[in-house]
Amino acid sequence: MTAPFFKRIYKQPPILFPLAALFLIAMTLIAAVTLYPTPLLQRDWLRPLAMLLYSLCWLFVCDMKKWAAAGFIVMTVICLALQYFAPADSAGRIFASGLFPLDMVLSFFVLLYFKRFH
Repeated sequence: MTAPFFKRIYKQPPILFPLAALFLIAMTLIAAVTLYPTPLLQRDWLRPLAMLLYSLCWLFVCDMKKWAAAGFIVMTVICLALQYFAPADSAGRIFASGLFPLDMVLSFFVLLYFKRFH
């Protein structure tokens, strides 16, 4: 019988992965709370949205899913491209700059452990 999801995400991967998941979730919550008085349809909410996507994807990376690892790396590449090639005051730049250097470091660790994913 398989273990429950939350038990698997802290038993299977290296300790760095669940700690990074907690950090990503905390950063997402902080970003959303700081924007609270802002109406939901403004583009400032793109940054917490990107951080939420990273956090959700990272939870499945902690479950050692290969599709989540590939998705996290693809999102990092897309956000990196938006960071450098989008105009300075565009929605793409706002979407990309939520976790700019951290996502590259986490992608590096995902690539190191990629053979262990299933």
